[in-house]
Amino acid sequence: MSEIKQSTPASGTTAPQPGGTFTTQQRSAASMTFQDAIAARLRHGFENWNSGYETWLEWCNTLYEPDAHYNVQGQRLTLRQYQDLMGEFFAVFDVELGDFYNMLIEDDWCAIRYVVHITNKRTGEKIEQMTMEFVNFKDNPQPIGARVVEGWALSDKPLPRR
Repeated sequence: MSEIKQSTPASGTTAPQPGGTFTTQQRSAASMTFQDAIAARLRHGFENWNSGYETWLEWCNTLYEPDAHYNVQGQRLTLRQYQDLMGEFFAVFDVELGDFYNMLIEDDWCAIRYVVHITNKRTGEKIEQMTMEFVNFKDNPQPIGARVVEGWALSDKPLPRR
């Protein structure tokens, strides 16, 4: 799992270190900015995604606003539609999120670029996607914190069909 360093507190931009890895700057909860909270939420999200669909599905209650939307494959989906789509996808494919290569945070927006390793459970065919997401977050009071309002995901290879 890659870690992230906020390169300039004023801009909220994060920068990769050589080799696509990130370093982290430790902050107390009291001094954490909204941009720090977004970065922390995404790091934790990666951990949950790689633990399987059921863990990711439960994590959705923390990561997304209840009325959130996600745009994938040219479709704007409600959170429930997105969860169902991912359920169908996980049923057919093993999915592992790889390294973060970039994470840029400005105000309530975040852009991330990372690798996705996909294996067809039936055929064993492996696909590696380079994925980019552009995500809008809402700053909620604690304990809820930063959550996704809407996101857009694009990959260099389309999601495989069953």
